[in-house]
Formats: sequence, C-alpha cells, structure tokens
Amino acid sequence: MESESHTPADPGAIDEQAEELRALGKRLRAFRRLKRLRLKDLAARAGCSESLLSRVENGIVMPSLTTLHRVARALEINVAALLTPPTNEPCTVYRPGARPRYVRSEGIEGDGSVADSLIPFAESRRLEGLLIRLPAGGAPCGPFEHEGEEVGYVLEGALELVVDGQSHHVEAGDSFFFCSDVPHSYRASGFDGCLVLWINTPPTF
Repeated sequence: MESESHTPADPGAIDEQAEELRALGKRLRAFRRLKRLRLKDLAARAGCSESLLSRVENGIVMPSLTTLHRVARALEINVAALLTPPTNEPCTVYRPGARPRYVRSEGIEGDGSVADSLIPFAESRRLEGLLIRLPAGGAPCGPFEHEGEEVGYVLEGALELVVDGQSHHVEAGDSFFFCSDVPHSYRASGFDGCLVLWINTPPTF
C-alpha cells in the first residue's frame, strides 16, 4: 500500500496541498491519455495498482517518489513533468522557499527526504538540478538505473552512495560523479542528515 503525504494543520497549506494534488492528477491523466493508455495498462507498465493511479488522478493521494519514477518511466517522461507545470521563461529565479518541492513522506516506500528543484521543467530541458536533504536513519533511496550522467556535491553531513554494488562514503566538501546506467542508491550516512547539490542529465526526476 502506498504511503500518503502528511496533511498540514494550517488551512492555507491544506488548500495549497489540495491544489497541488489536483494539478498532479490532471497532468498524469493528460500524459496517460496522450499515450492512449487505460488506467490498467499504465498500472501494469508501472508495477502499481489501478486503484492507486485512479486516486492520484482524482487528486486524493500523493504517491511515493519510487512510484512516481515507475509511472514516469512507463509514460516515457521525467518526474518533473508530473510535478511542475512547464515554463518557457528566458530566466527563472527561485527565492528561498519558492522552488518546486517534493517531500518523500516516511512510510513503506518513503524515507522522509526533501528534494527542491533548481531548474524548471520544460519539454526541451537537458539538465536537472536538485537540492536534496536526506534525514538521518532514512531508508536507501533507490536503486535506480537509467540513461545519463550525474554529479553531486555534499553541502552538509555525509552521504552513503552505492554505485554498481560499491559503497562510497562522501562527506561535506566532497563531490562525486557516475554514469546513471549502472544501479545506484543513496542515503544519509551517520547520525546526522545531509544536504546534497545533485545535477544530472538528461532530466529523470
């Protein structure tokens, strides 16, 4: 069963979250219909239940990041296409707290991580940048395996990065690079969380 996002107590935040859920559902339905797929067809491709996809499309539940990756891969798009509306502005400036954000709520598939997007989604986008905050003691995020290349810089704490079966301890001030077509996963290392600047191409989030 999918984990759901926690509902904020503030009425304004509740309204904002509800609007985000409705927008996600509309985009998911639009992409699914564009591919001429029934709900059960997409569910089979993504390895999730038809009832879950129906609830997402109707703005009832926020799926986990892992499920969003599966659905996006089944639709041959990236996750940002589902989470953020497209923009064609010549320059985008995000103020603190204004960046598109995805919270991977703690639960069956969630680890409590928070990902802020640095680059707005657009059909022609070739680069993706994220600020990812990973909580201490969280479950590994992944494994993932897809085309592209990734580079990161640990801003705070330490990261446990596993690439192609090999574990790497990456501390604050360290950077890393790997090709994305090998299995990779990651989580915060030690008793503190970590903050990572993560860049990859092409967009996959």
